[in-house]
Amino acid sequence: MDDTGTDDDRLLSRAEVASLAGVMRPAVTNWQRRHADYPKPVRAGETELFSLRAVLGWLASRQIPSRARTADEATGFTYADRVQRNLATEDVRQGEGTPVGGKNESRPASDERQRARQLERLLGPLADTVRGGGSLTDYLALLISLIFLRTSESPRTAALLDEARMRTKAAAALLGEIGEVADDALRMRGVTPGMRTALLRLEPQEYADVVETIGLTEGLGIDELRQLIDQYGVQAALPSNEFFTPRAVVRLMRDAAVGEEDTVQHVYDPYVRGGEMLDGVAERLGGAVPLTLRGEGPQRATMRLASMNLALHGATVELGSRSVAPWDERAWPTSQQADLVLTNPPFNTHGVVPKPREGLDWPYGQPPPGTAGAVFGWLQHVLTSLKDGGRAAVVMPVSAGASTDPRAREIRRRLVEDGAVECVVALPPQLFSGAQVSVCLWFLRRSATVLEEILFVDARGLGDKATRGPRVLSEEHVGAIAETVRRWRRSREFRSGRQDAGHLAVAAPLEAVQATAYSLNPSDFVDRWMSAAATPVDAVRELAAAEQAVSSSRYRAHAADGAADAIAFAPARAEVFSYDGLPQDWRRVPLRTLADITAGPSYARLPIGARSVEGDLPVVMPRHLRAGRIEGRDMEKVTEDMGRALSRFRLSPGDIVCVRSGAQMPPAMVDETQDGWIFSTNLLRLRVSRPGGGPVVDPGYLLAYLSLPETLQWLKEQARGTAVPSLSVAALELLPVPLPPLAHQRRISAALEAMDAQIAAHSELVRAVKEQRVTLAAHLMTGVLVPE
Repeated sequence: MDDTGTDDDRLLSRAEVASLAGVMRPAVTNWQRRHADYPKPVRAGETELFSLRAVLGWLASRQIPSRARTADEATGFTYADRVQRNLATEDVRQGEGTPVGGKNESRPASDERQRARQLERLLGPLADTVRGGGSLTDYLALLISLIFLRTSESPRTAALLDEARMRTKAAAALLGEIGEVADDALRMRGVTPGMRTALLRLEPQEYADVVETIGLTEGLGIDELRQLIDQYGVQAALPSNEFFTPRAVVRLMRDAAVGEEDTVQHVYDPYVRGGEMLDGVAERLGGAVPLTLRGEGPQRATMRLASMNLALHGATVELGSRSVAPWDERAWPTSQQADLVLTNPPFNTHGVVPKPREGLDWPYGQPPPGTAGAVFGWLQHVLTSLKDGGRAAVVMPVSAGASTDPRAREIRRRLVEDGAVECVVALPPQLFSGAQVSVCLWFLRRSATVLEEILFVDARGLGDKATRGPRVLSEEHVGAIAETVRRWRRSREFRSGRQDAGHLAVAAPLEAVQATAYSLNPSDFVDRWMSAAATPVDAVRELAAAEQAVSSSRYRAHAADGAADAIAFAPARAEVFSYDGLPQDWRRVPLRTLADITAGPSYARLPIGARSVEGDLPVVMPRHLRAGRIEGRDMEKVTEDMGRALSRFRLSPGDIVCVRSGAQMPPAMVDETQDGWIFSTNLLRLRVSRPGGGPVVDPGYLLAYLSLPETLQWLKEQARGTAVPSLSVAALELLPVPLPPLAHQRRISAALEAMDAQIAAHSELVRAVKEQRVTLAAHLMTGVLVPE
């Protein structure tokens, strides 16, 4: 036990912290966002967890305000005292401190683990049993409907679910009833029904399987519903005009658009997709203020998901079907205008061409012809949907900010000179599933005050690259970008240049924007600022550092040259060779006599879902094998618990790894810093045998032999015969290896390692000279330095 008074170091979600502290969940988010010393989270996939002891230590100095204290809490009572009391009495009340309708969010950690187990069972073999010949998306629609109906707590729902357990009937009839009840609830919310049709496409094997599915959804809530909706978006392979916006992008749009002093009650998404924008706002503000969430969209299937998702927040929700060109079917909005608009409109939608509006002018100009002009129609629809003083965040293609089309340029000019554009953020590539187009976030406002500058943020270098699927923008990066925008709004705290998380931000005066023909492409300003920001003193310092790097590399290359030049060779006498072309004291043996060969774990033992960038132990993939070494960059990891389960597949210094399946490439050796790492399914591990305690073969010699072009060709030949080349352990064991005496092996290994070091040193020298040239060219081309 430490000075917090507890030895309980469980990990808590934000919702659990809120419940124990008796506050709204958004308050916990605000603590983390506003206070740099708030405990750092531990990531578990998409979830952030916090140490109970760390949270208690932080809350110990925060007294509860008088208006928030209960009758039994005296002056000076802290939030830590309240947490300790609730822990002692085990009185963690469901729903305390959560938005109305979000009662399933705040639960004890054990309950959260139970829900995770339930979800795992629902998405396991049971999914195939229930869906039969139906699609996985229809099965997910069943789970989403059940969670939605359970949380609605209507008498009809309770009667249906109770009856399902009490009697047996046709599984299809039960699914049809569930769909009917869900459709009735959707109709009450003004959404076109359709769940019954989807559920009747399922073909469960047994009635009991459907009943089991119903039982496993008990206790699941909004967090699980979000996971299922995200899974639906992945499995449905939605086209670009329907796919869901990544939740990290939603959080960034929300947190950067909503200022600390802003009052947000009416929120609007004119292209609602799966409801993720409105859900994100409700997640942060629900319960703190009375919210009205309004959304429109043309896609009925995803609109149904949005309706069920948003119903769990308890906010007022208004959803309606509209065309993909809302400006063509009605006048500009004059009522129901919003405090906040968040939207991800479709790009280049076929057949959506903004046309002249009869009797009405486009407020910022007629959009360009063609489908690419639709984004400028969306911008104007968004701005006219805002109240005075309202803000918006819109996902836009980079091309919209850089287009040279005269109409596009004129619209940008009017937006800039009207003060409608606050900030533009360039996002990292490949964040959106199924879309390769580069995108920016445009932050807009409706105000009579014209801004003197526009903030441009280049966040293209942020985000974590996944082996499969889209790139992931971490919670840390989301918070850092949003905080940059907030600091800029506060003015006195912002400075142009590289920010804490590594992204670049520049506040460009309006005259600079005008000079670029009203470009709103962040790279036009960030790149220019970076090249012009250096003073002659800075340039000399940078060039001196580059020259020092070249000098150090040249010294190491010279030393490596000396070591390689010292290698001496002599021809062997012809009479010492045996019948197979080897010296008489050499022998040729199969590889199995020299090393134990182990194939990597199966996909079942090391599934994709078990790997993330936030784990503990790196997982070595074929792409990490470079020049005989393991390159430890861009690696996924597994937890320590998973590492213990995969102890048979851990690496030790001196092990050799080679490609098992896929294109063959030279193998690599494990060094001291990589002890305990895991090798993946597509690799084989060679561990030198040590009979009697000593090695039969020197690992460096074996690596060198396996790296010979002739050996690699042999391996390729053995791996042929399948669609994806695969080298078996049995085949590799038969590789014939020429084996000199051990001392001779070590001399060969040392000579070749000296030459490898020479190659590496000269490669480093080339890299250093290239970087020196880049630095020098940048300063010469901007006139900061001049040649003499």
